[in-house]
Amino acid sequence: MKKIVTLSFATLLAIFGMTTGQASEAPANAEATNQAQAETAVAEASQAQAKKEPIVQDSAQVKKLIAMYPQLVARIAPVGKVCFDGEECDINITVLAPAVEGVARPGDQLYKAICATCHDAGLVGAPKIGTSDWTARIAKGKTTLYDHAINGFNAMPARGGADISDDEVKNAVDYIITQSQ
Repeated sequence: MKKIVTLSFATLLAIFGMTTGQASEAPANAEATNQAQAETAVAEASQAQAKKEPIVQDSAQVKKLIAMYPQLVARIAPVGKVCFDGEECDINITVLAPAVEGVARPGDQLYKAICATCHDAGLVGAPKIGTSDWTARIAKGKTTLYDHAINGFNAMPARGGADISDDEVKNAVDYIITQSQ
């Protein structure tokens, strides 16, 4: 009797499993078909909307804010811009040619690649090239200027933060002196 009940129970479980498996596959297939159709409809609708979408104009409130605070747009503008080869950029970066052992590079090349970052803009109190900022410094003598440039002085890092030789630092200092006199 136990065997018959066990076999009957096992048979019922098998039949129940087959019917529920078929029932769950049918809605899954229907859901997949419905989902694919919905995705196609959304894609077509977005393409149609993209073609017809008007350019959004500033609202009256935004125009009023811009009028009240003229520097607002400049303050929230991106910090930088990516420039590609052949495009005009706001900043030109000079790449320093590699050093040849035993030969010091010219001062103008060194200045443009290393020193100009601070000395063209006067960053962190750096004296601007070609201005009277250099008069008192030049009066102290080249030896002092060389020492400050090689070892660093105030906010200026040693050798301008670059890995260059003493002779190259001196060439850059000489170039600055000639441009500032």
